[in-house]
Amino acid sequence: MVRLSIYNEKGGVGKTTLTVLVASYLAYGRGLRVCVVDFDYPTYHLWQLRESELSILADPRSPLAAWLRENPSEAEPYTVIRAHPGAGGVFSPREVFALERGIDPIRYDVLLYDFPGRFTPDEPVSLLAANGGLDFVGIPMDTDVQSRRSALVVADALAGEGVPLVLFWNRVSRSEALGSRERFLRGAAPFRERGLRVLDEGVRDLRKLSRESSEMAFIRSTLCFPERHLRRWSPALIPFLEQLTDLLPNPQTTTRA
Repeated sequence: MVRLSIYNEKGGVGKTTLTVLVASYLAYGRGLRVCVVDFDYPTYHLWQLRESELSILADPRSPLAAWLRENPSEAEPYTVIRAHPGAGGVFSPREVFALERGIDPIRYDVLLYDFPGRFTPDEPVSLLAANGGLDFVGIPMDTDVQSRRSALVVADALAGEGVPLVLFWNRVSRSEALGSRERFLRGAAPFRERGLRVLDEGVRDLRKLSRESSEMAFIRSTLCFPERHLRRWSPALIPFLEQLTDLLPNPQTTTRA
């Protein structure tokens, strides 16, 4: 079982949207058995999305219900778990490790964590990284200076714990990507100087995929992976997901710490 996360401590870089897309791609596009743990207390955006989608299915006229009728998936919906903190909304090490140990590695191929945008030694992401509980982390960043600084802090800390990782650009428009390649190369330089990998083909714009008001909101869905719509809305997304998946350790050769 591979344990991974899409993570950056800075909010607004699209980590939850990407987590949903990665989970749905692996489950419905690659046929892997996926479990997602939502640690993002108290908002639980990912868990709330799953609950919202289940209620939307009650309306057969909804775009999501129509898609699922027309494109039935052979895979059952992947598991989404809401992680509950202890007193005061704080996750203790005991709670974090008990939850991780309670997930059967025989039942799932991939365990995907959605962490809150906080990065201190007592947060779940830090606890798991320091104790062999993460096999891979993808770190999204955009052109904002604060986003890159945050990504650098996270990458340095995770690399120091021996966690394999890759960085990639996200929430960048196509015009920015096509017109500012040198800008992105300069932005990636501090990471590459540390020996960290930054994907060349990771530049994409997912802002439109996270607009819940859109009638096409189901393209960011925990219940399906509508590939043809995603190829139209964000042509670079599928190649990015393929590239990211190819970097993951083989689930069959990954053991628990």
